[in-house]
Amino acid sequence: MNKKIVLIVIMFAFIVSCETISFTKPGGDTKPSPEEAISVDITGMTLDQQETTKGMMKEIIPLIKAGKTESEIIKILQENEAKKITRYRVAVGDSPSRGPQDAKVTIIEFSDFQCPFSKRVQPTIEKILEKYPNDVKHVFKQHPLAFHKDAPLASEASLAAGEQGMFWDMHGIIFENQKKLKEDDLLKYAKEIGLDVEQFKADLKDHKFKSQVDNETQQAVRIGATGTPAFFVNGRYLSGAKPLDSFVKVIDEELSGKEIPSKWGKNVKEGKAKKKRKAEDPNKIYNVPVGNAPFKGPKDAPITIVVFQDFQCPFSKRSQPTVEQLMKAYPNQIKLAFKNFPLGFHKEAMIAAEAALAADAQGKFWEMHDKIFANQKQINIDNLKSYAQELNLDMTTFNNDIESKKYKKVIDTDMKLARGAGVRGTPTFFINGKKIVGAKPLKAFQEVIDGLMKGKK
Repeated sequence: MNKKIVLIVIMFAFIVSCETISFTKPGGDTKPSPEEAISVDITGMTLDQQETTKGMMKEIIPLIKAGKTESEIIKILQENEAKKITRYRVAVGDSPSRGPQDAKVTIIEFSDFQCPFSKRVQPTIEKILEKYPNDVKHVFKQHPLAFHKDAPLASEASLAAGEQGMFWDMHGIIFENQKKLKEDDLLKYAKEIGLDVEQFKADLKDHKFKSQVDNETQQAVRIGATGTPAFFVNGRYLSGAKPLDSFVKVIDEELSGKEIPSKWGKNVKEGKAKKKRKAEDPNKIYNVPVGNAPFKGPKDAPITIVVFQDFQCPFSKRSQPTVEQLMKAYPNQIKLAFKNFPLGFHKEAMIAAEAALAADAQGKFWEMHDKIFANQKQINIDNLKSYAQELNLDMTTFNNDIESKKYKKVIDTDMKLARGAGVRGTPTFFINGKKIVGAKPLKAFQEVIDGLMKGKK
């Protein structure tokens, strides 16, 4: 057998395992078989390294038998490696679980009781357990995020309930009452589900389960699962409140009995580091035509501001007083045009955008615009219809426009234009084509506008 092939294989094995591997070749004059030609001493290797090496050798030997050259072997091994599913080792430990202990599929969830996305995915988990009653075990791990101030105590409360055999009861009632997670609320829930309230209260006061919460949080951070919810399905990572189909696809693959080429990873962010965005030229002028967008101010004003907004975005709302101050400060110099950029995670933003354009068709865009922003936390179809009535719109026309999604294409066109101009969030302003991102203070806008006005003199 070609000694160079053996050398290349050894080198590849060394690179993949990132550790020194001892390779031995039997002596004697008889030509060894490929299996004999390369043997591996796995003494001292970690479990991951052993499994990586064994799997690698299983791939290499048939290639040698087939007479592949060293370059062909390396190329095939690299291609195979790229196709493998990455799994991550996440110890279950003492975390609460439900479902058969010997289930073929284990779903480990890291969640935050105050996270809206963690709450949103809970019905999906229930459907999974109903669909696979004998094949799925669900493990819940705590990962309260730093900006959710009530989440750590809620985590401790769930584990304190678990100490009395009622983790899942408390888990359910906390998610149902996600906006009421103060200590008094948690004590109330403890009483409702029949806990020994004094013991529960003592456990919270002593922070008996804080170390477990901290340990599980660190476990999530070490593996790179820094957001919630995060799932590991037999070690396969799923991030966010994924739909049922996403889980079913992975679970069915795991239950299929077919061999799934896999490799072990250490951190879910490995190989997924985001490319640094190229810094934008602060002086770049973008072509952002007004088109048929609603606007106010003189049609032939020397300054045109095109703003991309999301009716459900708190920063878009925060920018409204600044915009009004601008219009008052430059009453004859500014034309303000509004374009929609509803963000995907704001579920009511699209219908609000459609309602605003339906009102625009009846000459009441800005009135609807103001009502929606003034009542940003109450955006729903019933309220939008109520606003339309208050504005004396033709309700038959308004309702038909909403139901037929008449203005969906207009919004999609706005979003396409926005992305072409590098818009990634809201609000984003273009002042005669010069970009300003975010709810900036009045001075930031005035500096740009005054500079442009000065250049026009």
